[in-house]
Amino acid sequence: MISKWLPVFLISALVLFPVTSCSEDPTEGASSDFCFKLEALASPDSALTNLTFDNPQLVEQTTADLNELASQAPSSISEETQAVASLYGNILSTLVSVSPSQRTTELRKFQDELDGVTTAARALELYGKTECGIVFLSPFETNSSPGPEKTED
Repeated sequence: MISKWLPVFLISALVLFPVTSCSEDPTEGASSDFCFKLEALASPDSALTNLTFDNPQLVEQTTADLNELASQAPSSISEETQAVASLYGNILSTLVSVSPSQRTTELRKFQDELDGVTTAARALELYGKTECGIVFLSPFETNSSPGPEKTED
């Protein structure tokens, strides 16, 4: 049962992180790239959304996606994004390495850390909404209103 509901939990937590805004300020870096990565990660087709712990390659891809998101985060949201990506990477690595019957027990061991990263998660969601124009419809569905357009540098 944990295999079925954990992706819902992880997506919900990811979508609930408050984030600061992506701005056009050059000190913010490529904020539009970050917005596109955030939207892709929360999309119905992402590895995170379709996570199954019986597929270690999918878990590795999800961890890589989270790390890439963290590496592209604008300075205003960098700390929060790194906290979320790091914790989720640790959780995913742990859960994929144990048997299905042990996953609930292992997930519970992260409860205090999950509680501690809630503020960061809410910031990430807020950033996605206000700076990226992402409309989070559900943990598995996103709809983007006109937001930053990908431009070639």
